[in-house]
Amino acid sequence: MSLSSPDDNITAITFDLGNVLVKVDHQRFCRRLAALAGLTPQEVYGQVFESSLEPGYDTGRISSREFYERITAHFGVTLPYSRFSQLWCDIFDPMEGMAAPVQRLADRFPLFLLSNTNSLHFDYIRERFGEILQPFRAFVLSYQVGSRKPEAAIYQALIRQVGRPPEEILFLDDKPAFVEAAGQQGLAAWQFRSPQELQQELERHGLW
Repeated sequence: MSLSSPDDNITAITFDLGNVLVKVDHQRFCRRLAALAGLTPQEVYGQVFESSLEPGYDTGRISSREFYERITAHFGVTLPYSRFSQLWCDIFDPMEGMAAPVQRLADRFPLFLLSNTNSLHFDYIRERFGEILQPFRAFVLSYQVGSRKPEAAIYQALIRQVGRPPEEILFLDDKPAFVEAAGQQGLAAWQFRSPQELQQELERHGLW
């Protein structure tokens, strides 16, 4: 883990959400829908997450109701909207060891959230894991800004929201491609691997 810029003058910190603040297991949804549709989880994953369906929902081009209707029609399954929402959202677990570092950093820096997400998922996370989000000043969410990582527009939306030079904004994400894209927009970017490694890097850069 290393800064994408030699400038360590960090004045704000931005976190990704999935697999940084909370654990995400998309296969949990895929296994359950696959059982209903008579397919393999891999087939469901490809037809949802590697198609236009999930990206369209994540960028707000498809509403929650339309996403539900398209999924159930595509797979030929009959599910009440409420049950579909449960299956779609029951993929998150706490990320052990992150609450304390987030709170400690919030005492020194303004914190922001940048996430590829959708309305159902984010509402669910706020309800179930709201405590981890309390210290954050603002959320930059793909379905609200109409762009998602690694597109440049979502990082530019973050920079405008924070209101500081990009080189002063530290961005933490578990996916190397998203870290690289953030660096291309001038952000100081680290790959997140674990709470323990994060603390070590923060200490090394004098941010802890």
